[in-house]
Amino acid sequence: MARAGILYSHVAQAAATLLQDGKNPTVDNVREALGNTGSKSTIAPFLKRWKAEQQDAIAEAESGLPAPLLQAVKGLHQHMQAEASQQIEQARQAHGVAMGEAAERENQLRTGHQAALAANAALTEELAHARETLSQLSTKHHAQTVALATVQAESAGLQQRLADRAAEVATLDHQLTQTRAQFEHYQEATATQRAEERQAYEQRIARLDQEVADANRHIASQQATLGQQEVKLAHLAADLSNQKQALRESQEALAAERSARERLADRLEDATAAKDSLAAQLAAAQQQLSDVRSALAAKEREAVMLADQARRAETRADQLNEEKLAWLQERATLEHRAQSAETKTATLSGSATTS
Repeated sequence: MARAGILYSHVAQAAATLLQDGKNPTVDNVREALGNTGSKSTIAPFLKRWKAEQQDAIAEAESGLPAPLLQAVKGLHQHMQAEASQQIEQARQAHGVAMGEAAERENQLRTGHQAALAANAALTEELAHARETLSQLSTKHHAQTVALATVQAESAGLQQRLADRAAEVATLDHQLTQTRAQFEHYQEATATQRAEERQAYEQRIARLDQEVADANRHIASQQATLGQQEVKLAHLAADLSNQKQALRESQEALAAERSARERLADRLEDATAAKDSLAAQLAAAQQQLSDVRSALAAKEREAVMLADQARRAETRADQLNEEKLAWLQERATLEHRAQSAETKTATLSGSATTS
């Protein structure tokens, strides 16, 4: 059971005794020197305080080296650690700066790429609208062409019918002329037979008059029909003129649309060239970003290497400290053995002298 009342003076005295005996004053050694009394949680802070107060003496006793030399070694070790920490911090700062520049370049590239995509979408939409307008105009022009062909066909039919009516009127006039000529010939030829054939001639004349009246009525009817056809033909000619005017307007509109389409095509070519240029710039920026990332990766590897070197240096320092502690312990053991041997030698020498 732990003895109550373990004081700092007890721990300090036991540690000093162990140090004089060439032993390392650890918590376990101090507790053993105190007769295995006192808890480690009580001894540890007292021993730490004593070591802090006797640090130079302990270091000089453990190493067997002068305190200035020990301080120089410690200063060199601290300088190496500070230099390694400074290099690691510089690498981290360079890494942060490179990451910020890369992020800013990436944001700029993204902004330029989005603007190019928006411009391309607007030009695509404008081209689609122009194509739709051109398709509508082409459909309208086709319909007007069909209507014009229909009107021209109707006009040709009407002109053919008018020509037929004119030919029929000419035939009737020719028949009337022939009839009148025959009538006069019959009158001259049959002058001697009028008396006998007067009644027959009168009947024949009456029939001829009737035929002439019928022919005149037919001619009048044909002339009226011809007038109507001429009026209709005039209307058709007016409609044809209107259709031609509309066709000319449509052709002018189509020419304007073609000109607009050519301008849109030029704009599309310019936009395509700008898009290709932006794509080239984007590829160059991506290559530059890749180079920056490669350089950043190299910096990161260098930082990892520096950190690894620092860890190896710390590990080597720990190993050196452990080797130094082992060497000090071995030295203390050897010195203790040497003192024991000298004591035995002195004892044996005294015994021999007494004898």
